[in-house]
Amino acid sequence: MKKITYLLLAVLLIACDPKGSSKYDNEEDSGKAKTTTDAKKTPAKAAKPIGGERINKSATIRQQPNGTPVASLVDYAPVRCATIRKGWYPVSIDFDITADEYRKPSFRKGRKLSVNGVPAGALLRDIKLPVSTNGDRMWATIEGFTEQSSIRQGSIVEVAAVNFLKQHKDYSIDGLQPFIHNFQLDEDSAIKPYVLYYNYESGIDDPSPGYRLAFVCQGKQLIGVLHSRPFALQGTTPRRLQRGYAVNFLPGIDDYLKEDFCKKFNSYIVTVD
Repeated sequence: MKKITYLLLAVLLIACDPKGSSKYDNEEDSGKAKTTTDAKKTPAKAAKPIGGERINKSATIRQQPNGTPVASLVDYAPVRCATIRKGWYPVSIDFDITADEYRKPSFRKGRKLSVNGVPAGALLRDIKLPVSTNGDRMWATIEGFTEQSSIRQGSIVEVAAVNFLKQHKDYSIDGLQPFIHNFQLDEDSAIKPYVLYYNYESGIDDPSPGYRLAFVCQGKQLIGVLHSRPFALQGTTPRRLQRGYAVNFLPGIDDYLKEDFCKKFNSYIVTVD
């Protein structure tokens, strides 16, 4: 049954994004060891999680909306997106660099870009960029803007979550596992008795990003979706929380659970830096 569910999720994501097979490892987990997946146990389409958003066919990264081009990116290259602004996404991408480039981070127009060894695009101008390392890998970061049409909608976690919850009726933690796997959601049990399966914001606007989207579970069942960006699930209404968050509780959730979660989350989130 789990194999069938993973396959359905893959089909759903591909339906949103033609050519949806991933060539890239998760950009956001560059400091973690890769996980080897038994191909016999997990369908190939589910074996490559989506880390951040993905480019739709091709994209130009610009310094500002309609501004100077900085880089061109190829189909399905991984980027991180902040909240859309008047048809433009603030984005960033980390690309592989050499030790010499790490010591002298000045890059020339035409320099080819790759992410985890996979071609991702090219620079369109000479530029100096911030560089980082985790001891195993070195990278430079490009930040800029790209048009809304340049991002694959099926790789946007809010869009994918709405589609997944519409298509699936098993809202147990086990039933949510295909989505948790594909979007690499982490587990947080700090707000007992609730468990959050979450990812963080992009960090483009905030050096200490908080939750972006989280499945809120209680008793091994989904009761709601916490979010920091717009999220519209049919039959639910967002309830505002502290620090700009909101939660959409599923229909039929007991009022006591709603009030209890909101109270505990608000108390928790105001203590977090």
